[in-house]
Order: sequence, then structure tokens, then C-alpha cells
Amino acid sequence: AKEVPSSSRKSEEPVRTQPPPEEVALQAAKAAGLTGLAAQKAAALEVSGKPPGGPDLNLSIEEDIKRRLKAKYSPEYLDVEDQGNNCGASKVAVVMVSAAFSGKSRINRQREVQALLREDLDTGRLHALSLRLNTPEEYQKLTQNQGK
Repeated sequence: AKEVPSSSRKSEEPVRTQPPPEEVALQAAKAAGLTGLAAQKAAALEVSGKPPGGPDLNLSIEEDIKRRLKAKYSPEYLDVEDQGNNCGASKVAVVMVSAAFSGKSRINRQREVQALLREDLDTGRLHALSLRLNTPEEYQKLTQNQGK
């Protein structure tokens, strides 16, 4: 057998790749003592520079609200309508059907959605908010009763 000179052998060192920035940020949050959702939120904030589910001012208020509601609730039905009639203040009506509302009271559903849109309400980007939030079962009952 012929021996290959050591200078011509290829190095067998493993190729090291950088972990994704999300993973790095999550590890840093955990190292700082955060756990669970708090760590995930901190990591998302670190990577994107804004809170997860936060407003995107490059979108219309309707499209931005749709984007955030879809991401958080995966609705079976979603209608977002700006009823401000170009008066300068956005008055948005939301009708949403999501299994995520199962087991939650009507007031807690509304509180959750208001919390998601709090920054828009606080800054005046969103002036008024009307919410109709149902589970798929509730929505089915409503539509059946309307057909009678």
C-alpha cells in the first residue's frame, strides 16, 4: 500500500456554522435568567427590534391588524373593516372566528385582542375598536339561527 504524504491529506476538521440569530438571542435570554414565554419574547424583540405581533407602520391599519390577528389566532374566519370613513381616525370593526377562543369568556377574548392592539390604541393610530369574537361552534349556531 502506498502512503499518502501528510501534506496532501485533507483536513478533517468539522465545518462550523453559526446558529440562527433567533437561537442565539433565545440562549442569551435564558442566560439572563428568563424562561419560557418571557425568554421567547425577549429573543423575538432582540432579533426583530420590535415586540412580536407589534405594529407594522408600512401597512394600512386594516392589513396590519389582519396580519397580527392571523399570526396569533389562526382564525377560520376574519373580517377587518375600517369604518372611519376617511375622517382621519381609524375606527375598526373586527369579526373573527377562532378555536383559540374556546374556553375563554367574552371579556377575556376582548382583553386579549385589545392587548395585541394596545400600541395602536395608545398612539392614536387606532381610535376605536369594535370586536365580535366567536368560537367555531358559536359562529355555527349564529349562522344556523339566522337561517330560520
